[in-house]
Amino acid sequence: MKRVFFGLLALALFTPALHAEDLAEARSRHYRVQSQLGVEHAEATAARLEAYLRYFNSYFHLDVEELANPMEVRIYAERDAYLSFLEPITQDVRGEFVYLHYNNPLRSVLVGHHNDTESYERTLAHQAFVQYLRSFIPNPPPWLREGFAVYFERLSYDADNDHAIYTENLDWLDELRSILDEDQDPQPIPLGAILAMDTEAARANIEVFYPQAWGMVAFFLGSSDRAVNRLMWDTISALEPDADLEDNIRRVRQQSFRWYDTELLVEGFIAHVNSMRSYRDLVEDGMRAYSSGDLGRAERYFVEASNIDDSAYLPYYYLGLINFDNASFELAEYYYNAALAAGANEALVSYALGVNAFADSRYATARQQLERSIELGGDTYRAQAMDLIGRIRE
Repeated sequence: MKRVFFGLLALALFTPALHAEDLAEARSRHYRVQSQLGVEHAEATAARLEAYLRYFNSYFHLDVEELANPMEVRIYAERDAYLSFLEPITQDVRGEFVYLHYNNPLRSVLVGHHNDTESYERTLAHQAFVQYLRSFIPNPPPWLREGFAVYFERLSYDADNDHAIYTENLDWLDELRSILDEDQDPQPIPLGAILAMDTEAARANIEVFYPQAWGMVAFFLGSSDRAVNRLMWDTISALEPDADLEDNIRRVRQQSFRWYDTELLVEGFIAHVNSMRSYRDLVEDGMRAYSSGDLGRAERYFVEASNIDDSAYLPYYYLGLINFDNASFELAEYYYNAALAAGANEALVSYALGVNAFADSRYATARQQLERSIELGGDTYRAQAMDLIGRIRE
């Protein structure tokens, strides 16, 4: 699974001029989107961002109607044009989007370049949240800003129903667990220190800061302890639009964390992180359950794993095996083909499809797939495939 890494940017005091004739424009209630890909792309992006804004605001409950001017978004068709725009401002460009924030909101802009990768979607969601938050709270604590931005990275957009769809982002889970391991380096940032971090301190500790900031947000939102949940809502309530960063950090610490036992909070954080299940955890759990014959539990694990990473073939392949064992041959074929589309070994899948078709009495298909497995896999499946072919009744 690809993880997107985001820099914390230091900005210059000017924005280069744009050639307006190169950019098609679409306006929505809260956004002005300019795109080199045309009006339809600008309109679709504006609709997506409005849906994201509604989702972000279901957590923060900011008065978005107070926004004096629409948020600016500019999207280039090619990376070279994007880099050319950013060159006078920053050399630290890691993703497809960057949010440039200025004291004058009219100059702030979310700028990016288009491509068809997962990174484009995730970087847009990440930086769109930063733009949303800083448009209303210009100086939020970095742990809150970036922790939520990572938390929202896997947002997607359902254009037919015009709403955002949340998928849990667990990309940093294994790395965070390693950080929390007392026997390994690097070690976690103490709670008081990460709450007080400014942007420079976060940048200096960036390898630990990002997974830990995400983990804190996931913990405060996902804990079964309502007192922990309240820490997040009190934190959001403590933020003031007119406060500088130092004042907002102080307000959060005094109004949210002052009365909570730090030791208990850290213990709860570690326990919560250890209870979360990553893609790797779920696959390993599923394989163990399958080996023990607990097909129902194995199926649940592999479905959860495929929800986390729908581009990985292993969960689909095991779901094919599970449905084959349950004599659900049509569904088994569906999952085997999904595994093949996701990059599974074609010889292996052809053999599995042949065995599945043989069990379902579809002998012509079985012969075709088994012969294909021999053609692609050589001796790997030859003996088993030839045995089944010999048992096919013409």
